[in-house]
Amino acid sequence: AAVGFDLYTELLEEAIRELEGKPIDADAARREPEIKSPFPAFLAEEYVPDVHQRLSLYRRFSASASEAEVDRLEEELRDRFGALPLEAQNLMWVIRLKQLLKKNGIDVLTVGPEKVSLVSGPGSSLDPVRAISLVSGDPSRYQLTPDSKFVAKIPTATLRDLYFAMETLFKDLAARR
Repeated sequence: AAVGFDLYTELLEEAIRELEGKPIDADAARREPEIKSPFPAFLAEEYVPDVHQRLSLYRRFSASASEAEVDRLEEELRDRFGALPLEAQNLMWVIRLKQLLKKNGIDVLTVGPEKVSLVSGPGSSLDPVRAISLVSGDPSRYQLTPDSKFVAKIPTATLRDLYFAMETLFKDLAARR
């Protein structure tokens, strides 16, 4: 369902750009990070009853480019529909996480019960030397797999905790300037 929604929003955004006469950047569309997570993240029908409103909100979430925009959308949801259920809260954190992954050039994040794995894409801001240093310094916590995935033991009790842990990990993996 998540892949279907991502593809739907991508096609919808491309059609809107085409109708507005804006150039279509195929590379940017392909660079959307993929998040494989066990956490339910959606707007429930009981929370936002109108399907058109839900689709409009999903499109706006997908188009948000900053944490401030996500914060505004979250506040709008509270104002219009009341307190966010867990699934909607998770959706807000998934959007923030996706922005963080995009900013750091990560193509795929896979979330397990106690570990995450990252696949970096072209133009990643992560320093391979720093990754190797982390792995050699603490092999019980970090690993590099033969298929070039960086694996880290990170508690994943909530998406909020995961987001902040990923922020810290990216600081540790970033190329020093």
